[in-house]
Amino acid sequence: MTVLDSLGIFHHSMFFFNPHIFVILWVLCVMQVDGTIIMENGLLKATIDQTGRLMSLLLLQANRETISEGYLGNQFALFDDVPLYWDAWDVMDHHLQTRKPAVEVIEPAKVVRSGGLQGSVSFSLRISGKSTIKQEILLDACCPYIKFNTQVNWEESHKFLKVEFPVQVRSPNASYEIQFGHLQRPTHRNTSWDWAHFEVWGHKWADLSEHGFGVALLNDSKYGYAIHENIMTLSLLRAPKAPDANADMGSHNFTYALMPHTGLFQDASVIQYAYNLNFLLHVFHGVIAEPWSAFSVNCPAVILETIKQAESRENALLIRLYESHGSSVTMTLSTSLPMQEACIPVSKTSSGITLTFKPFQIRSLNYTVIHLIANRL
Repeated sequence: MTVLDSLGIFHHSMFFFNPHIFVILWVLCVMQVDGTIIMENGLLKATIDQTGRLMSLLLLQANRETISEGYLGNQFALFDDVPLYWDAWDVMDHHLQTRKPAVEVIEPAKVVRSGGLQGSVSFSLRISGKSTIKQEILLDACCPYIKFNTQVNWEESHKFLKVEFPVQVRSPNASYEIQFGHLQRPTHRNTSWDWAHFEVWGHKWADLSEHGFGVALLNDSKYGYAIHENIMTLSLLRAPKAPDANADMGSHNFTYALMPHTGLFQDASVIQYAYNLNFLLHVFHGVIAEPWSAFSVNCPAVILETIKQAESRENALLIRLYESHGSSVTMTLSTSLPMQEACIPVSKTSSGITLTFKPFQIRSLNYTVIHLIANRL
Protein backbone atom coordinates (compact mmCIF):
# COMPACT_ATOMS: atom_id res chain seq x y z
CA MET A 1 0.00 0.00 0.00
CA THR A 2 1.32 3.47 -0.79
CA VAL A 3 0.97 6.22 1.80
CA LEU A 4 0.62 9.69 0.34
CA ASP A 5 2.87 12.23 2.07
CA SER A 6 1.96 15.09 -0.27
CA LEU A 7 -0.04 15.64 -3.42
CA GLY A 8 -0.21 18.94 -5.25
CA ILE A 9 -3.43 20.79 -5.80
CA PHE A 10 -5.23 19.95 -9.06
CA HIS A 11 -3.50 16.54 -9.18
CA HIS A 12 -4.78 13.02 -9.32
CA SER A 13 -2.82 9.85 -8.74
CA MET A 14 -3.20 6.08 -8.44
CA PHE A 15 -2.95 4.05 -5.22
CA PHE A 16 -2.17 0.36 -5.12
CA PHE A 17 -1.36 -2.34 -2.61
CA ASN A 18 2.15 -3.78 -2.47
CA PRO A 19 3.46 -4.44 1.06
CA HIS A 20 7.04 -5.01 -0.17
CA ILE A 21 7.82 -1.58 -1.61
CA PHE A 22 6.78 0.85 1.13
CA VAL A 23 7.41 0.77 4.86
CA ILE A 24 5.90 3.29 7.28
CA LEU A 25 5.73 3.72 11.02
CA TRP A 26 2.25 2.69 12.08
CA VAL A 27 0.33 4.62 14.70
CA LEU A 28 0.14 3.09 18.17
CA CYS A 29 -2.62 4.07 20.60
CA VAL A 30 -2.54 2.34 23.99
CA MET A 31 -4.23 2.94 27.35
CA GLN A 32 -1.89 2.68 30.32
CA VAL A 33 -2.64 1.12 33.71
CA ASP A 34 -3.17 4.56 35.27
CA GLY A 35 -5.80 5.47 32.65
CA THR A 36 -3.63 7.77 30.56
CA ILE A 37 -3.43 7.10 26.82
CA ILE A 38 -0.25 7.12 24.71
CA MET A 39 -0.49 7.95 20.98
CA GLU A 40 2.62 7.70 18.79
CA ASN A 41 3.35 7.76 15.04
CA GLY A 42 7.14 7.99 14.85
CA LEU A 43 7.00 11.78 14.58
CA LEU A 44 4.93 12.69 17.64
CA LYS A 45 4.24 11.06 20.98
CA ALA A 46 1.20 12.34 22.87
CA THR A 47 0.05 11.55 26.40
CA ILE A 48 -3.65 12.19 27.11
CA ASP A 49 -5.40 12.13 30.49
CA GLN A 50 -8.92 10.92 31.24
CA THR A 51 -10.41 14.37 30.60
CA GLY A 52 -8.91 14.57 27.09
CA ARG A 53 -6.20 17.04 28.01
CA LEU A 54 -2.65 16.82 26.66
CA MET A 55 -0.21 15.97 29.43
CA SER A 56 2.66 15.79 26.96
CA LEU A 57 3.33 16.20 23.24
CA LEU A 58 6.85 15.18 22.29
CA LEU A 59 8.45 16.02 18.94
CA LEU A 60 10.49 12.84 18.65
CA GLN A 61 13.05 13.93 16.05
CA ALA A 62 14.19 16.84 18.21
CA ASN A 63 13.37 15.18 21.57
CA ARG A 64 11.52 18.38 22.42
CA GLU A 65 8.51 18.66 24.72
CA THR A 66 5.70 20.94 23.50
CA ILE A 67 3.49 21.32 26.59
CA SER A 68 4.77 23.46 29.47
CA GLU A 69 5.83 21.55 32.56
CA GLY A 70 3.07 21.40 35.15
CA TYR A 71 0.37 22.47 32.67
CA LEU A 72 -2.11 20.69 30.39
CA GLY A 73 -2.92 21.34 26.75
CA ASN A 74 -6.31 21.10 25.04
CA GLN A 75 -7.88 22.78 28.07
CA PHE A 76 -11.38 24.13 27.38
CA ALA A 77 -12.35 27.30 29.24
CA LEU A 78 -15.61 29.24 29.48
CA PHE A 79 -15.75 33.01 29.96
CA ASP A 80 -18.51 35.52 30.68
CA ASP A 81 -18.95 37.63 27.54
CA VAL A 82 -20.96 40.82 28.09
CA PRO A 83 -19.82 43.66 25.80
CA LEU A 84 -20.68 47.24 26.68
CA TYR A 85 -22.42 48.07 23.40
CA TRP A 86 -22.54 45.73 20.40
CA ASP A 87 -23.32 42.21 21.52
CA ALA A 88 -22.39 40.30 18.38
CA TRP A 89 -19.41 42.44 17.37
CA ASP A 90 -17.46 43.53 20.45
CA VAL A 91 -15.22 41.50 22.75
CA MET A 92 -14.11 43.34 25.90
CA ASP A 93 -10.87 42.63 27.71
CA HIS A 94 -12.60 42.29 31.09
CA HIS A 95 -13.98 38.90 30.02
CA LEU A 96 -10.50 37.45 30.66
CA GLN A 97 -11.08 37.84 34.41
CA THR A 98 -13.99 35.34 34.36
CA ARG A 99 -12.16 32.21 33.15
CA LYS A 100 -13.73 28.91 34.24
CA PRO A 101 -12.10 25.63 33.08
CA ALA A 102 -14.42 22.97 31.66
CA VAL A 103 -13.42 19.79 33.49
CA GLU A 104 -16.69 17.94 34.25
CA VAL A 105 -16.39 14.57 32.51
CA ILE A 106 -19.41 12.90 30.93
CA GLU A 107 -17.45 10.11 29.27
CA PRO A 108 -13.74 9.63 30.09
CA ALA A 109 -11.15 9.26 27.37
CA LYS A 110 -11.06 5.86 25.68
CA VAL A 111 -9.24 4.33 22.72
CA VAL A 112 -11.44 4.18 19.61
CA ARG A 113 -8.85 3.08 17.05
CA SER A 114 -5.75 1.41 18.46
CA GLY A 115 -3.48 2.12 15.51
CA GLY A 116 -2.48 1.30 11.97
CA LEU A 117 -2.85 4.23 9.62
CA GLN A 118 -4.73 6.17 12.29
CA GLY A 119 -5.19 6.09 16.04
CA SER A 120 -7.97 7.91 17.85
CA VAL A 121 -9.25 8.70 21.33
CA SER A 122 -12.71 10.01 22.24
CA PHE A 123 -14.18 11.69 25.32
CA SER A 124 -16.97 14.09 26.26
CA LEU A 125 -17.25 16.98 28.73
CA ARG A 126 -20.01 19.10 30.20
CA ILE A 127 -19.52 22.84 29.68
CA SER A 128 -22.56 23.82 31.71
CA GLY A 129 -26.05 22.57 32.50
CA LYS A 130 -27.03 23.02 28.85
CA SER A 131 -23.90 22.60 26.72
CA THR A 132 -21.56 19.68 26.05
CA ILE A 133 -18.38 18.88 24.13
CA LYS A 134 -17.63 15.61 22.38
CA GLN A 135 -14.18 15.27 20.88
CA GLU A 136 -12.13 12.74 18.96
CA ILE A 137 -8.35 13.16 19.06
CA LEU A 138 -6.68 11.70 15.98
CA LEU A 139 -3.08 10.92 15.05
CA ASP A 140 -2.39 9.83 11.47
CA ALA A 141 0.61 7.94 10.12
CA CYS A 142 3.29 10.25 8.66
CA CYS A 143 1.42 13.33 9.97
CA PRO A 144 3.33 16.05 11.90
CA TYR A 145 0.29 17.31 13.82
CA ILE A 146 -2.27 15.91 16.24
CA LYS A 147 -5.85 16.66 15.26
CA PHE A 148 -8.93 17.42 17.38
CA ASN A 149 -12.32 16.74 15.75
CA THR A 150 -14.84 18.55 17.93
CA GLN A 151 -18.61 18.57 18.27
CA VAL A 152 -20.21 21.11 20.61
CA ASN A 153 -23.87 21.27 21.57
CA TRP A 154 -24.03 24.99 22.35
CA GLU A 155 -26.94 26.46 24.32
CA GLU A 156 -25.47 29.43 26.17
CA SER A 157 -26.14 33.10 26.82
CA HIS A 158 -23.31 35.65 26.82
CA LYS A 159 -20.57 33.03 27.13
CA PHE A 160 -17.28 32.60 25.28
CA LEU A 161 -15.69 29.16 24.74
CA LYS A 162 -11.96 28.82 24.10
CA VAL A 163 -9.30 26.09 24.08
CA GLU A 164 -5.82 26.66 25.51
CA PHE A 165 -2.36 25.18 24.90
CA PRO A 166 0.45 26.28 27.27
CA VAL A 167 3.62 25.56 25.27
CA GLN A 168 7.35 25.56 25.95
CA VAL A 169 8.09 28.48 23.65
CA ARG A 170 8.87 32.09 24.50
CA SER A 171 8.88 34.85 21.91
CA PRO A 172 7.91 38.55 21.97
CA ASN A 173 5.82 38.09 18.83
CA ALA A 174 3.50 35.50 17.29
CA SER A 175 2.56 35.09 13.62
CA TYR A 176 -1.01 34.84 12.33
CA GLU A 177 -2.22 33.98 8.85
CA ILE A 178 -4.24 36.57 6.98
CA GLN A 179 -5.50 36.34 3.43
CA PHE A 180 -2.50 36.09 1.06
CA GLY A 181 0.10 36.40 3.81
CA HIS A 182 0.68 36.67 7.55
CA LEU A 183 1.35 39.32 10.20
CA GLN A 184 2.90 39.50 13.66
CA ARG A 185 1.42 40.66 16.94
CA PRO A 186 3.04 40.98 20.40
CA THR A 187 2.67 38.25 23.00
CA HIS A 188 3.24 40.67 25.89
CA ARG A 189 1.21 43.55 27.34
CA ASN A 190 3.91 46.15 27.97
CA THR A 191 1.89 49.07 26.59
CA SER A 192 -1.76 49.93 26.08
CA TRP A 193 -1.28 49.24 22.37
CA ASP A 194 -0.01 45.74 23.18
CA TRP A 195 -2.91 45.17 25.58
CA ALA A 196 -5.35 46.05 22.79
CA HIS A 197 -4.17 42.91 20.95
CA PHE A 198 -5.65 40.58 23.61
CA GLU A 199 -7.67 38.99 20.77
CA VAL A 200 -6.19 38.71 17.27
CA TRP A 201 -8.04 37.69 14.16
CA GLY A 202 -6.43 35.17 11.85
CA HIS A 203 -7.26 32.49 9.32
CA LYS A 204 -6.00 28.90 9.10
CA TRP A 205 -3.02 29.03 11.48
CA ALA A 206 -1.14 30.89 14.19
CA ASP A 207 2.47 30.18 15.13
CA LEU A 208 4.67 30.88 18.15
CA SER A 209 8.36 30.25 17.48
CA GLU A 210 11.71 30.82 19.11
CA HIS A 211 15.09 30.03 17.57
CA GLY A 212 15.07 26.40 16.43
CA PHE A 213 11.61 25.39 17.66
CA GLY A 214 8.00 26.47 17.38
CA VAL A 215 4.38 25.41 17.71
CA ALA A 216 1.60 26.06 15.20
CA LEU A 217 -2.11 26.00 16.02
CA LEU A 218 -4.14 25.10 12.92
CA ASN A 219 -7.89 25.15 12.42
CA ASP A 220 -10.53 24.73 9.73
CA SER A 221 -13.17 27.36 10.55
CA LYS A 222 -12.22 29.68 13.45
CA TYR A 223 -10.87 33.22 13.19
CA GLY A 224 -9.95 34.38 16.71
CA TYR A 225 -6.65 33.73 18.50
CA ALA A 226 -4.94 34.96 21.65
CA ILE A 227 -1.27 34.21 22.35
CA HIS A 228 -0.15 35.71 25.66
CA GLU A 229 3.39 34.85 26.71
CA ASN A 230 3.48 31.07 26.16
CA ILE A 231 -0.26 30.27 26.17
CA MET A 232 -1.81 29.71 22.74
CA THR A 233 -5.60 30.12 22.74
CA LEU A 234 -8.14 29.51 19.99
CA SER A 235 -11.56 31.16 20.27
CA LEU A 236 -14.28 28.62 19.48
CA LEU A 237 -17.82 29.90 20.16
CA ARG A 238 -19.66 32.97 21.44
CA ALA A 239 -23.29 33.41 22.51
CA PRO A 240 -24.46 36.96 21.72
CA LYS A 241 -28.16 37.78 22.07
CA ALA A 242 -28.50 40.82 19.83
CA PRO A 243 -29.46 41.41 17.10
CA ASP A 244 -30.32 37.67 16.91
CA ALA A 245 -31.28 36.03 20.18
CA ASN A 246 -30.59 32.57 18.72
CA ALA A 247 -27.25 33.33 17.10
CA ASP A 248 -24.86 30.34 17.04
CA MET A 249 -27.16 28.12 19.10
CA GLY A 250 -27.21 24.41 18.35
CA SER A 251 -24.67 21.85 17.16
CA HIS A 252 -21.23 22.87 15.88
CA ASN A 253 -18.55 20.73 14.25
CA PHE A 254 -15.00 21.95 13.74
CA THR A 255 -11.40 20.76 13.75
CA TYR A 256 -8.17 22.20 15.07
CA ALA A 257 -4.67 20.75 15.30
CA LEU A 258 -1.39 21.30 17.14
CA MET A 259 1.86 21.06 15.19
CA PRO A 260 5.25 21.34 16.92
CA HIS A 261 8.15 21.88 14.54
CA THR A 262 11.84 22.65 14.31
CA GLY A 263 13.12 25.81 12.63
CA LEU A 264 10.94 28.53 11.16
CA PHE A 265 7.28 27.87 10.41
CA GLN A 266 7.98 28.66 6.75
CA ASP A 267 10.60 25.90 6.52
CA ALA A 268 8.42 23.46 8.48
CA SER A 269 5.63 23.76 5.86
CA VAL A 270 3.09 25.00 8.40
CA ILE A 271 1.28 26.94 5.67
CA GLN A 272 0.96 23.88 3.44
CA TYR A 273 -0.20 21.66 6.31
CA ALA A 274 -2.85 24.23 7.25
CA TYR A 275 -4.14 24.04 3.68
CA ASN A 276 -4.15 20.23 3.95
CA LEU A 277 -6.28 20.44 7.08
CA ASN A 278 -8.77 22.74 5.35
CA PHE A 279 -8.88 21.01 1.95
CA LEU A 280 -9.02 17.28 2.50
CA LEU A 281 -7.85 14.84 -0.12
CA HIS A 282 -10.74 13.14 -1.94
CA VAL A 283 -10.42 9.50 -2.94
CA PHE A 284 -12.51 7.98 -5.71
CA HIS A 285 -12.71 4.44 -7.00
CA GLY A 286 -12.02 4.17 -10.68
CA VAL A 287 -9.47 3.62 -13.42
CA ILE A 288 -7.17 6.27 -14.88
CA ALA A 289 -4.47 5.87 -17.46
CA GLU A 290 -1.66 7.54 -15.51
CA PRO A 291 -1.01 10.14 -12.79
CA TRP A 292 -1.68 13.64 -14.08
CA SER A 293 -1.26 17.20 -12.83
CA ALA A 294 -3.15 20.23 -14.14
CA PHE A 295 -0.89 22.80 -12.43
CA SER A 296 2.09 22.71 -10.09
CA VAL A 297 4.61 25.18 -8.67
CA ASN A 298 8.26 24.43 -7.88
CA CYS A 299 8.67 26.88 -5.00
CA PRO A 300 7.23 26.14 -1.52
CA ALA A 301 6.91 29.88 -0.81
CA VAL A 302 4.36 30.38 -3.60
CA ILE A 303 0.78 29.21 -3.10
CA LEU A 304 -1.50 28.50 -6.05
CA GLU A 305 -4.58 29.86 -4.31
CA THR A 306 -7.23 30.09 -7.02
CA ILE A 307 -8.07 28.60 -10.38
CA LYS A 308 -11.44 29.37 -11.91
CA GLN A 309 -13.24 29.97 -15.16
CA ALA A 310 -12.48 33.46 -16.49
CA GLU A 311 -15.43 35.71 -17.23
CA SER A 312 -13.78 37.23 -20.30
CA ARG A 313 -13.81 34.13 -22.51
CA GLU A 314 -14.90 30.51 -22.37
CA ASN A 315 -11.51 28.92 -22.99
CA ALA A 316 -9.64 31.01 -20.40
CA LEU A 317 -8.76 30.31 -16.78
CA LEU A 318 -8.00 32.85 -14.08
CA ILE A 319 -5.05 31.69 -11.96
CA ARG A 320 -4.06 33.53 -8.78
CA LEU A 321 -0.82 32.92 -6.89
CA TYR A 322 0.80 34.65 -3.93
CA GLU A 323 4.12 34.61 -2.08
CA SER A 324 3.45 33.32 1.46
CA HIS A 325 6.81 33.38 3.27
CA GLY A 326 7.64 37.08 3.08
CA SER A 327 10.53 36.60 0.64
CA SER A 328 11.54 37.48 -2.92
CA VAL A 329 11.49 34.37 -5.10
CA THR A 330 11.47 33.15 -8.67
CA MET A 331 9.28 30.17 -9.49
CA THR A 332 7.96 28.12 -12.37
CA LEU A 333 4.29 27.34 -12.90
CA SER A 334 4.03 24.03 -14.73
CA THR A 335 0.95 22.73 -16.47
CA SER A 336 -0.18 19.75 -18.48
CA LEU A 337 -2.69 21.91 -20.34
CA PRO A 338 -1.76 23.28 -23.77
CA MET A 339 -1.17 27.00 -23.30
CA GLN A 340 -2.25 29.38 -26.03
CA GLU A 341 -1.86 32.80 -24.40
CA ALA A 342 -1.06 34.62 -21.13
CA CYS A 343 -2.08 38.24 -20.75
CA ILE A 344 0.95 39.57 -18.82
CA PRO A 345 4.61 39.46 -19.94
CA VAL A 346 6.03 36.16 -18.68
CA SER A 347 9.00 33.96 -19.43
CA LYS A 348 7.79 30.68 -20.91
CA THR A 349 10.13 27.68 -20.96
CA SER A 350 9.66 24.02 -21.79
CA SER A 351 8.97 23.34 -18.11
CA GLY A 352 6.37 26.08 -17.68
CA ILE A 353 5.94 29.80 -16.97
CA THR A 354 8.58 31.61 -14.89
CA LEU A 355 7.37 34.32 -12.50
CA THR A 356 9.10 36.50 -9.91
CA PHE A 357 7.47 37.51 -6.62
CA LYS A 358 8.22 40.16 -4.04
CA PRO A 359 7.28 39.44 -0.39
CA PHE A 360 3.52 38.73 -0.15
CA GLN A 361 2.98 39.78 -3.76
CA ILE A 362 -0.21 38.56 -5.44
CA ARG A 363 -0.11 37.75 -9.16
CA SER A 364 -2.97 36.77 -11.42
CA LEU A 365 -2.78 35.14 -14.84
CA ASN A 366 -5.50 35.11 -17.44
CA TYR A 367 -4.51 31.82 -18.97
CA THR A 368 -5.94 30.86 -22.35
CA VAL A 369 -5.86 27.14 -23.09
CA ILE A 370 -6.75 25.15 -26.15
CA HIS A 371 -8.83 22.71 -24.13
CA LEU A 372 -10.34 23.27 -20.71
CA ILE A 373 -9.64 21.03 -17.72
CA ALA A 374 -13.10 19.54 -18.01
CA ASN A 375 -12.18 18.21 -21.43
CA ARG A 376 -9.05 16.58 -20.02
CA LEU A 377 -10.83 14.92 -17.09
